[in-house]
Amino acid sequence: MMPRKNLLDSEGKCMTVLDVDGFYLPDFNFPSQENDVWSMADHYLARDDDVLLCNYPKSGTHWVWEIIQMLHTQKAELIEHSKMKCMMESLSKEAFDSLPSPRILNTHVYFSMLPKDSLRRKCKIVYTVRNPKDVAVSYYHHHRGLCLYNYDGSWDGYLNRFLEGNLDYMSWFDTIQNWYRAIQEHKDYPIHVIHYEDMQQNGIEEIRKLANFLEKPYDEKLLKDIQDKCQFQVMQKDKFTIKSHWKENTAGIFREGKVGGWKKVFTVAQNEKFDKFFQEKMADLNLDIKFTI
Repeated sequence: MMPRKNLLDSEGKCMTVLDVDGFYLPDFNFPSQENDVWSMADHYLARDDDVLLCNYPKSGTHWVWEIIQMLHTQKAELIEHSKMKCMMESLSKEAFDSLPSPRILNTHVYFSMLPKDSLRRKCKIVYTVRNPKDVAVSYYHHHRGLCLYNYDGSWDGYLNRFLEGNLDYMSWFDTIQNWYRAIQEHKDYPIHVIHYEDMQQNGIEEIRKLANFLEKPYDEKLLKDIQDKCQFQVMQKDKFTIKSHWKENTAGIFREGKVGGWKKVFTVAQNEKFDKFFQEKMADLNLDIKFTI
């Protein structure tokens, strides 16, 4: 089993993660975590029609994964199973190999940790970005709500944890920097970037761009049907989730799905602290991040 690490925050609250050569993964007893050595980069073999949906957690993975599935099937119908069934870091090599094509995969790891065979084949990558204030709030509720984390820290302590990257999947800031450098260094690689806020503002146009990138046919009715079926309220109602994984009186995986919800949570001092940290960490990147719409 991979080594566990207990991460304490400024209030002494603990979050247990798996330490994979300095990269933190959630301690969820995934089949891929049964061995001491884990590396999808070296061992996972790709297929030419694989699509990789990549991002930092809480950045619209479930949402965009369903949209990609619908563009492939040409039907505005939600998939019965969760995207977790196709989450690369949760799969053993055997399970990864047994998924039927076309595989719509997803992961939260760095670009450099993706399967080398996927990069060699230039499998299409869809990368989603969400403003980090909403990500922090959503991730806080995720960590507080999921039973497997057994985490009960306060928002103030969690915000420090988030800024420091003292949690599974590490720092939002380092992850975004890692991916944007990779995009700049691999201009010939097929990577399509979607901003969560743009999807909220102009969903049909963003789905159209995605369909063109994936080289999937569409008409206006299909685009509209997909947008309607993937509305947050519809997915919250119709998409099956295992409620026993979540603590009582929590919203589960589909909590709010809005832009700017952070304004109800951040204090003035927290917001100023966050803005200063953001400006210092991301000064070298020309990011089009929308904190409100």
